Amino acid sequence: MFVVVVASQKGGSGKTTLARNLAVAAGSGAALVDTDPQGSLTDWWNRREAEVPPLARLDGDLAAGIAALAESGVELVLVDTPPSVHPWLGDLLRLADLVLVPVRPSPDDLGAVSATLDLVEAAGRPFAFVISQAKPGTILAREAVPALAQHGRVAPAVIHDRVEFPTAAIAGLGVTEREGPGAEEVRQLLSYVMTQLRKGAKNP
Repeated sequence: MFVVVVASQKGGSGKTTLARNLAVAAGSGAALVDTDPQGSLTDWWNRREAEVPPLARLDGDLAAGIAALAESGVELVLVDTPPSVHPWLGDLLRLADLVLVPVRPSPDDLGAVSATLDLVEAAGRPFAFVISQAKPGTILAREAVPALAQHGRVAPAVIHDRVEFPTAAIAGLGVTEREGPGAEEVRQLLSYVMTQLRKGAKNP
């Protein structure tokens, strides 16, 4: 089983959007975990009619909770995290096979990357930046790539700020359950994520 933790200390970076859409795109072998006290992921899941992906909350022993998901047959876990430091966040990051760090292509968001990077590097886990909520047709996303690449890998798939993301979320859906450019972006990102996870499994 692979564990992907979506983390950013910057609020509004798109963590919940990434987690739920990647899990839906991954299909029946995926599960979601909501560790954000705000519960946005849980609210979305409660609006959802489909039984997959299942949603779990990890209380107490994080490692035991992740192990229980593995025993249940889950193949991929997407974990949403809060935009603030909690004592257990370092422990959760250390359980990750890959940490995704969503970053909006703006000066403020790029400048706030270091706080998240410190946490991820302290955990010693592989990570990749994901440019999220980029405005279609602008060069800001392209300009953000070299700035982020100084600190680590940047996913080649960019998630743009498209109305189809909130529209799907309101209906309790993933964007890949409706066709559109956002669906293709999520599929491309999922392909990249799975490639990185498999490479890591071969080279632990």
